[in-house]
Amino acid sequence: MTVGATDDAPSRRGPALATYAVLAALTAAEVAVAGAGGAARDRTTALAGLLLAKAGILLAFSLRGSPRRPGPRLALLALVVAVGFAVVLMLEAVYRAGLR
Repeated sequence: MTVGATDDAPSRRGPALATYAVLAALTAAEVAVAGAGGAARDRTTALAGLLLAKAGILLAFSLRGSPRRPGPRLALLALVVAVGFAVVLMLEAVYRAGLR
C-alpha cells in the first residue's frame, strides 16, 4: 500500500459511518413509531415517510453526486423530486382521511 492510499481511507470512512449512523437512527425511529399507540393511518404515514427518508439517504450516499459528474446529480435530483411528490400525496391522504 502506498502512503496516499492510507491517507484517503479515513476521509472515505467518515461519510460512510455518518450515513450508517443516520440510517440506524431512522431505523430506531421506525421501531418506536411501530410500537407507539395511535391511529393506524398516522403510523402508516410516519413509517412511509421514514422509509422514503432512508431510501433517499442511501441513494444519496450511493450515487455520490459531485460537480464533475452531472449524471448522478441529475438522477439524485429526480429521486428527490419524486420523494417530494410522494410526501405531498401522503400528507393529502392523511388530511382527507381526517376530514371523514
